[in-house]
Amino acid sequence: MITLELPRFGGAFLILRNPKKEVPMKKKVFIALGCLVLLAGAAGLWFKARLDSMYETFEAEEISHMDLSGIEDGTYTGEAGDFVVSVKLEVTVLDHRIESIEILEQKGGEGYEAHGVLPRIIEAQSPEVDVVSGATGSSRCIMIAVRNALLSADQ
Repeated sequence: MITLELPRFGGAFLILRNPKKEVPMKKKVFIALGCLVLLAGAAGLWFKARLDSMYETFEAEEISHMDLSGIEDGTYTGEAGDFVVSVKLEVTVLDHRIESIEILEQKGGEGYEAHGVLPRIIEAQSPEVDVVSGATGSSRCIMIAVRNALLSADQ
C-alpha cells in the first residue's frame, strides 16, 4: 500500500511512501555521495574548459613590437583578461619611452602575478618580451594590457 502525505509545514510538495519497502540509510548515503561526485566532476570539466579557452584567447592575441615615436607623453590605461586571470594597469610614457607600468588591479592565483615581466617590458620598450616561467597566463595578460594601453594612446 502506498500512502500520500501532505507535509505539516503547509508546503506544496507531496510525499509518497511505501512502508513495505524502506530504502536503507546506507544506500541513501551512497546515492547522495554519487550525486556529489558527479556534480564535482561536471564542475571540474566546466572549469577546465573555461581555463583552456582563456589560454587559447591569450595565445591568439598578437603581441608585437610597437613604435613609440607617435605616442605622446601621458599615462594610459590598459586592461586584459578572462575568467581567472585579468589585469588593469597604467603605462606612463615620457619622451616616447615607456617610463613605468603600474598594476592597478590584478586577479589570478597567489604567486602567479608575473610582476617580473614589467621590468622586461620597460627594458625592451615593447610589450613583446619573454613570459615569466610558471606564470605564462599572467605574463601574457600583462603584455596584452600594456599593448592595449599603448594602442589607446594612438586614438
